[in-house]
Amino acid sequence: MQSIGNGMLRIILKILTFTLPWIVNPAFSQEIWKENFNNPGKGVWCGQNGKIISDFSELTSWSLDISGMSLPEPASYAKTVSTSGGRFECRKLTGEVIWLSEIIDISGFSKVNISLTAYETGSGNNSDNKYLKACYKLDNSDPVQFSINGHNSGNWGKSTAEQLNLNGDHLQIICKMANHYSNDKVTLDNIRVWQEQEPVPPLSKNEILINEVLFNPFPGGKDYVEICNPGKEKLSIDHLSVANRDKDLQLKQIRTVFEERVEILPESRLLLTTDPQAVLNHYHTNCPESVYEVDNLPAFNNDEGYVVLLNEGSLVIDEMYYNEKMHSRFLRDYKGVSLERVSLNKPSLDENNWQSASSESGYGTPGCKNSQQVAGIISSPVVKFEPDSFSPNADGFNDEFIISYSLDKPGFTGNIKIFDRSGRYVLSLVETETLGTTGQFKWDGTDRTGKRQPLGIYIVTVEIFNYSGEVHRFKDSVVLTGILD
Repeated sequence: MQSIGNGMLRIILKILTFTLPWIVNPAFSQEIWKENFNNPGKGVWCGQNGKIISDFSELTSWSLDISGMSLPEPASYAKTVSTSGGRFECRKLTGEVIWLSEIIDISGFSKVNISLTAYETGSGNNSDNKYLKACYKLDNSDPVQFSINGHNSGNWGKSTAEQLNLNGDHLQIICKMANHYSNDKVTLDNIRVWQEQEPVPPLSKNEILINEVLFNPFPGGKDYVEICNPGKEKLSIDHLSVANRDKDLQLKQIRTVFEERVEILPESRLLLTTDPQAVLNHYHTNCPESVYEVDNLPAFNNDEGYVVLLNEGSLVIDEMYYNEKMHSRFLRDYKGVSLERVSLNKPSLDENNWQSASSESGYGTPGCKNSQQVAGIISSPVVKFEPDSFSPNADGFNDEFIISYSLDKPGFTGNIKIFDRSGRYVLSLVETETLGTTGQFKWDGTDRTGKRQPLGIYIVTVEIFNYSGEVHRFKDSVVLTGILD
């Protein structure tokens, strides 16, 4: 893979990008409410002794009106079952059961649509006692039957009942169901309320960028791909896919990660992973709201591979090549260390635009600003020591000695050592740690065993270096004072 020249690689990727098929972006919908009946055993049924048994515990989204029905035998029921992933069924009823949804708030939407699946099995064909009638109530109106397949009776098989373009504040769905036959079933499933939305324009190249990638997670962790909106305007995304490439650079494992419209604010990030909790268990992030759960991601090899972003037309909008040799060479183990983008203005395929997340950040910054992001324009590393004296007595004033740094580029490693005024070694505050482009370390006045040190003057040395042989050294003193027993 690495034997391919950069120029030839760009040509190959360009050819692959523009020979992909174009897919038309369909109209997109925003889901408002749904019921798939995935909680079985809810409803009413007849016990062996003829007594009616019911279970509506923990149900908040729907209810039953059973005042117009009876259950004549143990085979009779009107309840949810686990068949086909869950559905609501009626069997051997006398009379009619009415299924009612909760009151659904649609006040913030326009042109609201409802759909549900109505189907039956068996040979009974008497339309007077085998039917499913789908209705709705809008605000305080009387029930109205769905305009599309609202009345289903006899042996209708399977249909999708729909009502389109509703406007109001509150909505309730009402389904009247009957089935007198013991060998037949009348079934209700897949109830959905949604608003149709106008499609947004397909993403253009570099509108969304790859910002951080974890391809070799800690044990028990999960891969992740962080994307960012580098622009100044909010982006609405209907579809986005993540893929990788095979050894011939052909796209493979294309996974659609957004099934609903997602908005990304300007200059913000969104982390994609199949298990947010597994990520948050290993990294301390103050941006958990930016961690987004997806159903599927491609498999990323632990040694090298590609991460590719595609729009709904299968056009590549960004991609990066990674390998474990792109990590800091001072690291003993690459497991659990993410690669962070350095600059949003440099190409993603530039291997020099990626660096290992700093050890200070926990080797990953999921959903948050990258530890290796280029901060400002400085010509060389800057280190600040403050205050001149500190007193770790927990009074809230100068309780710690702080060493802050700003680097002109990523890829540095650091050591910080502390000595007493006689030159005797006290503590390695930092030892061969991967640094971010900015950060700080704190000393609380103890040695490597945690023992509190005597009052006096201490010498602090900072050494910053990279694999290219660049070394920067800084030195300062601080007075440890005011420790109270």
